[in-house]
Amino acid sequence: RIKSYQKVGTPYYLAPEIWQDKPYDEKSDIWSLGVILYEISTLNKPFMGSNEEDLKNKILKGKFSRISQVFSKDLS
Repeated sequence: RIKSYQKVGTPYYLAPEIWQDKPYDEKSDIWSLGVILYEISTLNKPFMGSNEEDLKNKILKGKFSRISQVFSKDLS
């Protein structure tokens, strides 16, 4: 039997494995923290969509604009 996982959280910050209904662990929390740090640094969300399905597809592709070079290499 396939186990289904409930999605809990704000869609913008959900890790790819959660969108794919795969098991998740603390790495998913690190993903979400990265999204928050990106947003704090750029004042924009790394992934935006016109609807939830569009947002999901963009997160699964993992393509986003890099942050400004004014920030440290470590933050980048």
